Amino acid sequence: MSRAGGTVIEAIFALTLGLFVVMLGLQTAAQVNHAQRRLDSRKEAIESLRVLRHVMRREFAHTRAIAPPASDSVALRAFRGLALLCSQTFEPGRLVVAYRGDRLPDPSKDSVEFTDADGGVLYSDLIGSGVSSDSCGAADSTEMILAWHLDRPPVVPVVLARVFERGSYHLTGSALRYRRGVSGRQPLTPEVWTDSQSSWRTEDGRIVVTVTPSDSVAGAAWSGFLSWVYP
Repeated sequence: MSRAGGTVIEAIFALTLGLFVVMLGLQTAAQVNHAQRRLDSRKEAIESLRVLRHVMRREFAHTRAIAPPASDSVALRAFRGLALLCSQTFEPGRLVVAYRGDRLPDPSKDSVEFTDADGGVLYSDLIGSGVSSDSCGAADSTEMILAWHLDRPPVVPVVLARVFERGSYHLTGSALRYRRGVSGRQPLTPEVWTDSQSSWRTEDGRIVVTVTPSDSVAGAAWSGFLSWVYP
């Protein structure tokens, strides 16, 4: 009898110990999963923040805002390339240039900003663009010789031409999004931010952005300088 009683006690002890080990394992697994989720959320938020800072600082360095930033958007002329004129004499509506840029000009969405010797600017829609066999003494090996067709070619001598598209950046739908013309807002980052606590603003002559992660484990809100406000 004493042996039987001892066996029952040993079984109960072993069962209790086993349950404790199982509970400890489940608790450890839950903690590991929580830590992994926290790391994943924080990594995604940090990567999204890096994309926002890189894209917007680069855009503002080469771009002119059309109007002061609204709380959730900023509209701008997004410059994509620049060109030197190969000659100040050209056929009506046709211009030969030495071009370099992030991409080739696209007549379906691009316009051209011309700057004259006095710093004045004028604008023209780009109707057509293609590689030209014309000679151009102003070009170097990094530039392409293009022939542009314009709706309003410049009537005064100009020193520089810049290709741009009209676009806007938005902090909506929990992400940084870009919209060109009347197209949809395309996401550039994952949806990681809280809309109501993320915004653009001007502050003491600066353009500043604040973004707040929607997942609290991803970290605190971040505010930072993007650009000075230029006239």
